[in-house]
Amino acid sequence: MSDSKIFSVIYLSIGLSYLGVGLVAPLIPIVLTVHGENSFFVGLIGTTMFTAFTVASFPIGAVTDRVGPKRVLVSGLAVYGSAIFLFAYIKVTWLFFAVRALEGVGAAAISVATETMIGLLSEPNERARRLSYYALSVGIGWAAGPLAGTLLFGISPHVPFIGCFALSVLAALLVASLIKKMPSKSRHADTTSRVLSVKILVPISAGTFYGYLMSSLITLFPLYLKREIGVPETAMGAIITAVIIGTIGSQVPIGRAADRFGKRKTLLVCTVLLGGVFAILPLHTDWRFFLVTGAMAGALAGSLYPIGLALIGDIVSKKRLGAANSTFSLAFGIGSLVGPSLSGLAMTHFANPRWLFYLPSLLSAAFALEIVGLYRRTVASQ
Repeated sequence: MSDSKIFSVIYLSIGLSYLGVGLVAPLIPIVLTVHGENSFFVGLIGTTMFTAFTVASFPIGAVTDRVGPKRVLVSGLAVYGSAIFLFAYIKVTWLFFAVRALEGVGAAAISVATETMIGLLSEPNERARRLSYYALSVGIGWAAGPLAGTLLFGISPHVPFIGCFALSVLAALLVASLIKKMPSKSRHADTTSRVLSVKILVPISAGTFYGYLMSSLITLFPLYLKREIGVPETAMGAIITAVIIGTIGSQVPIGRAADRFGKRKTLLVCTVLLGGVFAILPLHTDWRFFLVTGAMAGALAGSLYPIGLALIGDIVSKKRLGAANSTFSLAFGIGSLVGPSLSGLAMTHFANPRWLFYLPSLLSAAFALEIVGLYRRTVASQ
């Protein structure tokens, strides 16, 4: 099978997998509430998944380098699907924690293995574009899932979870049967210190910043719109949709731009513009303006993930690409974990809800300075 067909299989498999994720993600808190869990435990069980994803990322990267990304991806899809299937039938609190931890491990395996596979198969002048198609597959699958999930939940609470399991199994079968075996690139275990270097500090920071933005805005942005602007629910849904459309629609054009004009230059331009958009957001008093600036913020923030990964693929040798990609996932996980708390602390400490936007604007400026300061250090390996 040609590489172009392999990429198509990867994108289709990931799209199916994240369609399954989208089916169940909004429903898990509802299921927990039905079983009598309070808000604290619902949040704690949710945090368990992200913690497991973060902790498991680096060991999975080392395994990926040793056994190859195909095996890890198939295993990750199987583990993730099985965890979601179990979620539909368990009723004991501690089992919810265990299953969500298992879900996080499976999700980490899927992310690290897929990103490593794309990095290994891509040429340097197409890597950002290939990874942007991957991000597009994730976004489309994720966006299409919630509506279908709620409709299936109305039929039976078990159906969306069984559907997610079926989609994960289908994706695993596609990968196992249609993607050629990819040999391992390394026979030794990498440690964090061996993979981390100044050269990959910029892409690692991009992953952390993206995780921070996504988690903090998903958690606190709807609350800001409701309390400070008085946005009705229907308008809030329109704003969130605009952000999602901006994120999905920008992936391929920005990926192509990164391959054509340079990944570092494109990342710098997107970061500077992102800081400007966040500086404008707190000035809005009419919710309609958020439709435009929200889409712009989604588009520019969405560039951080694929370009950061593409930079790692350019900088790091192929034999350590799995460990490097897992470090990126680790950074993304840490950013996701601290994002809501950091933004919430700033909003509380300064007694000003607009710090939800001021802080990302300042962080964008700091990241732009980092890109400039380390510009020569992030040159691609020859």
